[in-house]
Amino acid sequence: MSRATRRAFLRATGIGLVAGSVSRTLPADAQAEGAGAAVDDMVLIPAGTFIMGTTQSQADELAARHGYHVSWFSGEVPTREIELPAYRIDRFPVTCTQYADFCKATGHAPPMGWRAGSPPERLADHPVTSVNRADARAYAAWAGKRLPTEAQWEKAARGENGLIFPWGDEFDPDACQFRRDPLAPAPGTAPVAAHPTGASPYGVMDMVGNVLEWCEDSPGPGAGFLKGGCYLFEEIVNLRAASRIMSGFDNNPLAFYGFRCVREVA
Repeated sequence: MSRATRRAFLRATGIGLVAGSVSRTLPADAQAEGAGAAVDDMVLIPAGTFIMGTTQSQADELAARHGYHVSWFSGEVPTREIELPAYRIDRFPVTCTQYADFCKATGHAPPMGWRAGSPPERLADHPVTSVNRADARAYAAWAGKRLPTEAQWEKAARGENGLIFPWGDEFDPDACQFRRDPLAPAPGTAPVAAHPTGASPYGVMDMVGNVLEWCEDSPGPGAGFLKGGCYLFEEIVNLRAASRIMSGFDNNPLAFYGFRCVREVA
């Protein structure tokens, strides 16, 4: 969205401000342990350290290039080396079909707009939307999983060395679902597998654009971190994997909020 409309957008949605290209496709060895092993369509993220956040010099450069005040990046600065144990993360965001199975099995209320508890057929393989953080947590518990922490989400998206985007350090407009034309209507969601060149170094898909994804941790009471940008965004600076501008009220189920889950490795 343009800077001129950002403040109105933040007010309307309850979102608050909080403090060398490498082209990648799904790895050929994505089934190998330690390089994207699939378990229940999940990807193994190996134990170890990774670089999280943004350097001050990068923030200064981004602010100057895109016409932002440097405080827009304050939540990302400085970079820090984070160590995480191994975990598995959903390869794709939770789809409407998967969420419908959960609602039918548990009696959980479906998202608004679904008829007879089912999503429109055309959205079956799109990420579920209009879910608040309690909805996402309930699904995760039913599936024997949980929501990722911000650090887990960011490592899965950026790899160990802190790529700017999941696929590399240069933006690829074909690698994610975003708003290409700010004067045209927003494109809406896309199927979760629609952008194969957007794979992260571990083979995790659709982590930038499409829908913002709930995290387990938060900037404060009653809110949760949301990562990855969404189909409403046209400003590339806000589609970076490190971007930390978005937080949402826990109980706010908006049409561009989705999620994916993680599971611990025994």
